[in-house]
Amino acid sequence: MSQRHRAQRDGPQIAIVGAGFSGLLTAVNLLQASPAVRVTLIERRGVFGPGTAYDTGNPQHLLNVRLDNMSAFPDRPGHLADWLAEQPSWRAQDGFITRGVYGDYLQSLLDAALEDAPERLTLIGAEARALDRRDDGWRIGTSDGEIVVDEVVLALGNLEPASPPGVDAAVRASPAYVENPWRLDAASAETARNVLLIGSGLTMVDAALTLRRPGRRFTALSRHGLLPRAHAVVPPAPFDGDFSGGPAQVLRQLRKATDQADWRAVFDRLRHSARALWRGWSPVERRRFLRHLRPLWDVHRHRLSPGSARDIHSMLAGGELTVLAGKLTELKAADVIDVAWRPRGRRRAIRDRFDLVVNCTGPLGSIGHSIEPMIRDILQKGYGRPDPLGLGLQVDDDGRLLDADGRPTQGLHAIGPLTRGAFWEMTAVPDLRGQARDLATRILADRA
Repeated sequence: MSQRHRAQRDGPQIAIVGAGFSGLLTAVNLLQASPAVRVTLIERRGVFGPGTAYDTGNPQHLLNVRLDNMSAFPDRPGHLADWLAEQPSWRAQDGFITRGVYGDYLQSLLDAALEDAPERLTLIGAEARALDRRDDGWRIGTSDGEIVVDEVVLALGNLEPASPPGVDAAVRASPAYVENPWRLDAASAETARNVLLIGSGLTMVDAALTLRRPGRRFTALSRHGLLPRAHAVVPPAPFDGDFSGGPAQVLRQLRKATDQADWRAVFDRLRHSARALWRGWSPVERRRFLRHLRPLWDVHRHRLSPGSARDIHSMLAGGELTVLAGKLTELKAADVIDVAWRPRGRRRAIRDRFDLVVNCTGPLGSIGHSIEPMIRDILQKGYGRPDPLGLGLQVDDDGRLLDADGRPTQGLHAIGPLTRGAFWEMTAVPDLRGQARDLATRILADRA
């Protein structure tokens, strides 16, 4: 049934589109900072709290950050550990808890917010599809009606999965092809024996561990054939060096530093400088980094937990998993998927047949190609525009969208991966929690 939700005038009304980590923590910070603010969380999945990344019961899906750095609040580093101490049971390996347990932690934050301020937090399970100016506020059109609010925060998370080359409509329609790995149904793949995983990053690892069965063989194919590196079982000693200059200079400094210290500690230090470095680079330098250095950054920065790394190395050693470097050239759908790919550095393609093909290439790399209804609507109406690299939406220093003419759009904000073009590192909890807190503070300051 269509519904119309109106803001109540005794306090600012904020709508947050997306109820994953970024959206939930923005809502929690808003509610805790002001007794007058009213928040509406809009989530098309109808699942509030864990978000897609942590809505899993698979015990092999471990976080890729140690629990001591996964508190939802940057000024309360022990918050997660205190919550875990009160739980009757939970699982961890080498200091890494399961993603499902972390999802339960986020659910507890939502439950607490609903208990503390039930009249100030509204949950709407619907898809936000359109946005329009209304006087000094906004009207959000959803699949279930409309919502009228003062401010809007876009917390849409990562863009939809990218479509690999050679995948046509016939392949997408085949039951042997999985376009979105987050919707992977392991039960429906029981008969598959020969599985192609397109990509070799963390998403591939998740898919391989989810689908692992006796007698099943996996091939992971990516441009560079690089696997994510692993965290150390014992955290290394911190590294104190500094980084400056363009991508080539930073790479030289990085190589020199890893001669003196554990590479993990060096990259952890570099991560803290990443936003400042990125913002200081010219568009040409940013493009150069993305073209030449991003694969190396990704495999060292976004690491596997030691437990997941042991499982993957066991699969490699036992012949269950093969990782190849090359480029897909063609996919044809029949009762199985016929695949042609060209090994890196060679001209002649190789053909093979797979019972199941899973797209693990990660999120779409160009926001202009997104089919997300809200994003398309915002771009079409000029409330926002792609950042110069197309990684997300262009925002100012305060997270406000820049309109088609490059001016800040009052009352329209973005958080998380949508802001990568401005801030680069905006995908992991240690980055997102600070962004959520700061955005909530700025919104309330502007309203005041």
